[in-house]
Amino acid sequence: MEHELQLRERTVGAPAAPGVAPGVAPSVAPSAAPSGGALLTAEDVQNDLEYVVPVTIGTPPQVVNLDFDTGSADLWRTSAANLKGHGIYNPGRSSTAKLAPGLNWKISYGDGSGASGSVYKDVVKFSNLAIPGQAVEVATQLSSTFLGEHSSDGLLGLAFPTINTITPTKQKTPVQELVERNIIKQPIFTAKLDKGGTGTHTAASSRIIYTDVDSSHGFWEFGSPQLRVGRKTVNRRPACRTNDAALDAIYRPIPGARIDHSGWIVPTKSRPPDISFSVAGVFFAIAGEDLKFADAGGGMSFGSIQSRGQNRQDILGDVFLKRVLTVFDQTPGHPRIGFGQRAFT
Repeated sequence: MEHELQLRERTVGAPAAPGVAPGVAPSVAPSAAPSGGALLTAEDVQNDLEYVVPVTIGTPPQVVNLDFDTGSADLWRTSAANLKGHGIYNPGRSSTAKLAPGLNWKISYGDGSGASGSVYKDVVKFSNLAIPGQAVEVATQLSSTFLGEHSSDGLLGLAFPTINTITPTKQKTPVQELVERNIIKQPIFTAKLDKGGTGTHTAASSRIIYTDVDSSHGFWEFGSPQLRVGRKTVNRRPACRTNDAALDAIYRPIPGARIDHSGWIVPTKSRPPDISFSVAGVFFAIAGEDLKFADAGGGMSFGSIQSRGQNRQDILGDVFLKRVLTVFDQTPGHPRIGFGQRAFT
């Protein structure tokens, strides 16, 4: 299944997105986005576990598969020193690569994984967009999580530049470079993810609804004070919190649903109600069937909505994003995010 990510000059009530064969770039057919910019095609890995996009770095181009990540602001790659089974960027084989003396980076992710290393400047290209002199972080140290993964060769961060981890001087993100070099006119990207092999390619069945983003922590944060379970509306306090009361409202009505040691599970043959999240006063729905995330054995499925634990905010991940079109607008001083409901099939 292919998924679309667009980097656009302007948004016209249109699409948005994220967020992962070993060592082989997926086949793609890049084309120009309708209003300029570029249309990128991503491939999902392990039944929508993550989404990767082929990117080339250097001269001649070296192909790597990157996870486009809206939760970080670093572009980093495995290096020749890391491991086999990955597309590897070797700056020593690029005539345009230049070491950035004195710059280092170290990043940690919510799942405990991490990476660190040195920084080069080189040309980065995806689809028809080429960024000369982009900061490319070359990993010399990787956590065991990344060492054991062969689907993704690194990440390309699409969060706000304040959380870029390069020290002592933060470097510009690809979105910043694209805008400042006038390669695209506005800092806007959009995404459309499809569900496994059964997704549709329909456009939004509603207009795009925008809400302001709180970027003070570097992330795409926004309020979602209510959810709807079937026809029942549940208040979530504070905004963007999946608290115990909300989880009870989601799962308790489902016969046979229960808390397992790893979270809520539901009978695979059950028919959960649709779940909707409020954004700017409008509810956006995921199908009840989307609650069945993965097989938990014994005729049960692991639920796709779980407690955030000690995290400061919830994450509306790909289970939600596959049911909407999303527009990410990084305009300085007025960042916002937009959603358009997609029709269920």
